[in-house]
Amino acid sequence: MNYLPIIYARRIALSLGLLLGVLPGVQSQENSHGPDVPGKPMVLYFRFDKAVVDKGYMDNDRTLRHLEELLSDRSLTGRIDSINILSFASPDGDRKYNERLAQQRSTAVKGYLVWKYPHLDQYRIHPRPQGENWQELRRLIAGDRSLPNREEVLQTIDRNPDSDRCKTLLRKLDGGNSYRYIQGRLLRYLRNAAVCIVWVRPDSLPALPKPVRPNRDRQQTQTGTATTSSVSHTTGNNTLPLFPQGTPAAASCRRPLFAVKTNLLFDAALMPNIEIEVPIGKRWSVNGEYMFPWWLLDGDKYSLQILMGGLEGRYWLGSRENRMNREVLTGHFLGLYAGGGKYDLQWKENGYQGEFFIAAGISYGYAHEIARNLRLEYNIGIGLLRTDYRHYHARDNYQTLLWQENGKYTWFGPTKVKISLVWLLNRKVKKGGGR
Repeated sequence: MNYLPIIYARRIALSLGLLLGVLPGVQSQENSHGPDVPGKPMVLYFRFDKAVVDKGYMDNDRTLRHLEELLSDRSLTGRIDSINILSFASPDGDRKYNERLAQQRSTAVKGYLVWKYPHLDQYRIHPRPQGENWQELRRLIAGDRSLPNREEVLQTIDRNPDSDRCKTLLRKLDGGNSYRYIQGRLLRYLRNAAVCIVWVRPDSLPALPKPVRPNRDRQQTQTGTATTSSVSHTTGNNTLPLFPQGTPAAASCRRPLFAVKTNLLFDAALMPNIEIEVPIGKRWSVNGEYMFPWWLLDGDKYSLQILMGGLEGRYWLGSRENRMNREVLTGHFLGLYAGGGKYDLQWKENGYQGEFFIAAGISYGYAHEIARNLRLEYNIGIGLLRTDYRHYHARDNYQTLLWQENGKYTWFGPTKVKISLVWLLNRKVKKGGGR
């Protein structure tokens, strides 16, 4: 008997069950009917004020085992289009701090996945911090009849869209009894990150079962779930919403305006420089550079004076799908550049002054992310350089220049080598509502 189709079918059923079971508590709010949806929520919980994946905390051990079953199989992970990590913080304390904490939690989960499963494409793993989880808190409060002054608490949340004012009023309600109950019983369920895996690549395996919608009357509400943005799973021509349409989407996404860069090799040689790169879509970018060391050292005995500028057009390599899933200004690229400037270089009595230009050059480079808005870029260029120079000798304690000869020089070969630190400046684009 051939057991291979059975094994594949079980794996597909497991992955589909994990997808459909990310948020059963949220799905139970939909006005839809159908059979129950199998699967367990892929939600990781965090300790108070922590952003560390802790296997021993709450139900994390079970969630990590499910992830192991799914992501350890290279044949299945090769079909993953993207992994979205939706992270949250409880509405307790400073709002700005909680937003940063949610960001740190999604980054921690991504780091865990990249470390644990090195065969995953890290550029398909997307942290999606959501901030304070007020909607899920309200749902938990509405379902907990033991909470003191439950109706007053719900009215306070509904009537005060300002989260800071809402927190203040909740702490004052009934001398703080209601808020102490919320802190002790409910808030721990809101410090989490939900891992949602989206499959889009078909293969030769048997077709996936048609998507079903959960039955609101039959599905049990769970208190340990997260409220997340709207995501859908596509199979053939059918689309299955994993999250209800009323759930707010991610508060914002970031789109790069431009990048500011400096060549670390020039910096180490005390040669100030700056570059600005502007992305044009996912494939193209324009890079401008300016170098301006202008030093006279040891009583005019040594001179390092260079003014140089240049422009480069870049084409970022990779398939269309690869570029769509990569962060902007990362990966391999080819460039065409040109530039020029003037110089005065002197070492003791001998010196050269002149102007130069690079008629044309071809470059190759690679850039990768080292932090949220930081990149490291490596770049080498080969081109044609031509300069007109004047040779001189310095006299009278380096105050008089005696001109010796004029000349021209042409060079074809490497004209630039860079290891650049890149700082990406973004603008926020709102994607939907949310507290």
